[in-house]
Amino acid sequence: MYAVVIPAMPLLVPLGYWLALGAVLLWAGVSGSRRAPEAVALTWRRDGWLLALLLGFGTVELLVGAWHHELGRAFTMAAAAWGAALLLLVLRRRPPVLGAWWAGLALAGLGTGGWALWQKSMEGAARATGHAPLHAIHFGNIALLSGLLCLAGIGWAWGRHRRAAWVTLLVAGAAGGVLASILSGTRGGWLAVPLVLALFYRAYLSRWPLVWQGGVLAGVMTVMVVAYALPQSGVQPRVDIAVAEGQDYLAGEVRGSVGLRLEMMRGAGLLILERPWLGHGHEGYQPGIQRLVDEGRLAPGVERFWHAHNDLLDAWVRRGLPGLALVLALYLLPLWVFSVRLKTSDPVRRSLAVAGLLLPITFMDFGLSYPFFAYPVGIAVYGSWLTALWVLMPTEQTQRVVHPGAAGRLDRRRGWRVV
Repeated sequence: MYAVVIPAMPLLVPLGYWLALGAVLLWAGVSGSRRAPEAVALTWRRDGWLLALLLGFGTVELLVGAWHHELGRAFTMAAAAWGAALLLLVLRRRPPVLGAWWAGLALAGLGTGGWALWQKSMEGAARATGHAPLHAIHFGNIALLSGLLCLAGIGWAWGRHRRAAWVTLLVAGAAGGVLASILSGTRGGWLAVPLVLALFYRAYLSRWPLVWQGGVLAGVMTVMVVAYALPQSGVQPRVDIAVAEGQDYLAGEVRGSVGLRLEMMRGAGLLILERPWLGHGHEGYQPGIQRLVDEGRLAPGVERFWHAHNDLLDAWVRRGLPGLALVLALYLLPLWVFSVRLKTSDPVRRSLAVAGLLLPITFMDFGLSYPFFAYPVGIAVYGSWLTALWVLMPTEQTQRVVHPGAAGRLDRRRGWRVV
């Protein structure tokens, strides 16, 4: 059941993103290997791209960190990426159980939803948050992602023997993740809703009768309207403030979180023009922004923040073009791999394809207003969840890599229907 800890621990346990990686790697080391070495070799061509990207991300972090004399922070970032790479090798030898993965996501959604509700109703917190260093933005957005992944898992659950129980569990997990996101007060994550709706429509709703499609879309719109109108959620005032701050920025006044974010992004662009190849390093960004403020080229206030509040700009300004290229590649590789598998008629494959596409789509959206890849937690969660989905997705090689007579057992454990 180690597949449960990969999605659940980062949200529910202090430093859970490190503990999840450590727990799985320790468990694999203690329990040994179930699969033969030739099984790993047969999947090497498929896994090599992801492994190379994760290893490359960590290597670039260390090389650029050495160039800028800041190996300490660079090593922490590299360790998160390399941990995910090692996880890929471990999971190939010890394939996770698909049902345990969906159960872990449901546990994450239920846990975060209940915890966020407790913080708001019992502790009087202004915004629900996670264990440090998961502040409200990290907590809310990753909880939202866990809820959306639970919805993707319903396609798998629909064909199980205990369909009602699994569907109920995943719907509850989805509701909990969405509730945690609402109560955290995060706004950036909800910009992904149009793309997410388009993905679910393409994967599921387009096959349903028009009446059902209309009912589902009406339900989604109702949830969004209620979340916006309900005073206890705090969504409406934060959205209204964001719109007002954006309008003021266009009029030349920099104020509020939206105005400061836009100004930080402009400042990052100015610093990138100065050093586009190897960037300014982790420690060079803030002094560079301070210099631009002192020169009158940026509005005061942006020098208080240590990153650019945008994943692509932050990667470029800190790690230069190699860092930007690797972040883009980590987005694009799963988009390419899982989009091809979205066409399958197998509900198991389709649910995993939807989940594999949700991960980069939501992280790209999160990164528009906050750099998740500037933190070890962002790299660890993205890398480990992508690795799990990557390994869980069955391939045509599955029947060839197991020993004769073992395919049926593997199918029952993982919920596959190999075609």
